[in-house]
Amino acid sequence: MKIKISKSDWKETKAFGDKQWPFANLEHYGGKVDYNQKDFIFKATVDGNIVGSIKGSHEAGVIYISYLIIAHDKKRQGIGKLLTLKAEEFGKKIGAHKVYLQTGKGWEAEKFYQKLGYKKVATLLKHHFKKDFVIYEKSI
Repeated sequence: MKIKISKSDWKETKAFGDKQWPFANLEHYGGKVDYNQKDFIFKATVDGNIVGSIKGSHEAGVIYISYLIIAHDKKRQGIGKLLTLKAEEFGKKIGAHKVYLQTGKGWEAEKFYQKLGYKKVATLLKHHFKKDFVIYEKSI
């Protein structure tokens, strides 16, 4: 058997995966599972202008926050907290049990997430742009 690796697209590989995942799910979870994949994006506005946004996804009971940004001149006004709580609320409504995210080690964001009850669970050495990052999580 000669194995060849080549470029593909989502449509082609999704069809293959749709046939194979039931076997993997049976092996790992004991039967059929619903990953319940859903993306989310929320924004915060003041006088009709966006002052912050959060983006992420839900999969298999876990919320991943991939993006949280607040306008530079609007920081420390509770916007980030409200957006993060909204993501957690979204997760609870669809049955998530945990939220996780990553941020730069030593960044101001670490204290922010700690104040919201997130716990550091791992360090990613020389991660994005060869900077250390940390993973935080919180049960919801």
